[in-house]
Amino acid sequence: MLYNIAYSEAKTDNYTCFVFHDVDLIPENDQIMYNCVRSPIHLSRAIDSFNYRLPDRKLIGGVSMWKKEDFEKVNGWSNLFVNWGGEDDDMSYRIIMNKLSIFRFRNDVARYTMLKHKRTPVNTARHHMLLDSPRRFKVDGLSTLTYIPPTRENHQLYTRILVRT
Repeated sequence: MLYNIAYSEAKTDNYTCFVFHDVDLIPENDQIMYNCVRSPIHLSRAIDSFNYRLPDRKLIGGVSMWKKEDFEKVNGWSNLFVNWGGEDDDMSYRIIMNKLSIFRFRNDVARYTMLKHKRTPVNTARHHMLLDSPRRFKVDGLSTLTYIPPTRENHQLYTRILVRT
C-alpha cells in the first residue's frame, strides 16, 4: 500500500518515471541509470546478501523503475500484503498477466549492498494470498487505494511525505 500511496502523491507533480526503492539497499555502482529507458526495470538484480545472484527470474523486488503507463496498466502494487513477503511475487503475476517483460542491467552494473537490519515479521498468509493473485490484480491496487492525505514537506533536494496507515 505504501508504494501505491507514494505513486499517487508523486504523480500529481507530473513525473513520468517512478522508482520504488527499498531503503535497505545501497547502490554499489554509479553507473546504475535511474531513468526509465524502458519499463518495468528491475535494478537490484545483484545483491550482496544473495551472493550477487538473482534468486528468481520473475523477481521484481528491491529496486524497480516504472513508466507511468505500465505501472497503471498493472494497477500498481497490491494493497493487501502487510509485513514481509509476497508483495514482490504478486507484482510478478501482474507483470505476466499484462504481458510485460522485466528488463535488467548486467550483474556488474546493477549491484547493491543490503544494510543489516532487523527483519519485519513474516506475512504468514502470503502463500495463500498468492494463489489468488492472477485473478485479483484488476481489483486490488491503485484502483482501490484509499488513504488519509499525507503531510508533505518540500525541501530543495527531496520531498518528505509522511503517511499514516
